[in-house]
Amino acid sequence: MFDGRRAIIEIDDAGRTVYFDAYRLKKITGTRIGPILGLSEFSTPFKAACEIAGLYPGDKPNKYIEAGNIIEPVLRRYAVANAALTTEMLGCGPLRVEEPVPGDKCGYDHFHNEKQFGGMVDGYLTANGTRKAVLEIKTSNSRESWDDGSGGYTDVPMQYMLQASLYAELSKLDKIVFLVGFLGESDYARPKQWVPDETNSFFVVKDKLDMSGHMKECADWYNEYVRQGFTPEWTEKDADVLKYLKAFKG
Repeated sequence: MFDGRRAIIEIDDAGRTVYFDAYRLKKITGTRIGPILGLSEFSTPFKAACEIAGLYPGDKPNKYIEAGNIIEPVLRRYAVANAALTTEMLGCGPLRVEEPVPGDKCGYDHFHNEKQFGGMVDGYLTANGTRKAVLEIKTSNSRESWDDGSGGYTDVPMQYMLQASLYAELSKLDKIVFLVGFLGESDYARPKQWVPDETNSFFVVKDKLDMSGHMKECADWYNEYVRQGFTPEWTEKDADVLKYLKAFKG
């Protein structure tokens, strides 16, 4: 199997920069918008550049990633069973959930007509066969980060708003329906036993952000760094990525 680290030309410790052959570049996806803009608690511009260049395959599975993968289809079924709730919230309907095309059948990209931006949606809400909103499914162990201070969980973290807004923009839609499932620490040990209900799972309807400025900033960043074959400077937060890159023995 091809190891993307073969594309590395130089790791410049003095400049805290990695130089690489820019011939296997990936797209800017929704999960990379926040890191590129410096608005992600999980990633950095350096890490995003390494992923787009194919140098870094992404984080190894952990209990949070594994639980999210297991619970996402469970929450999608919950969305199907509770479509009446989203019908009322969106003010149109009756709504149905459109299942996303599986990743292995679309090259892990739902937006092949786009050259620089892409990614995969979690689904759509449709009425009479017409898409009305992007469905974005999240799991979280932090109710506080979604708490709106009024007894609800409508304060969607910005990195998720950017991700879903990109997919809404590419889908030519104005609405996003988030479905967030909150897990306790014990749920991560037994994610297959977690059951969504009205106490731990919530629908949140949001208007798409104006993405024109964000997308231009990301495109400019892409052209300044990745397309030219080098990364932004790494930081202390990138220690694990840098360790992985330097471990290559090819």
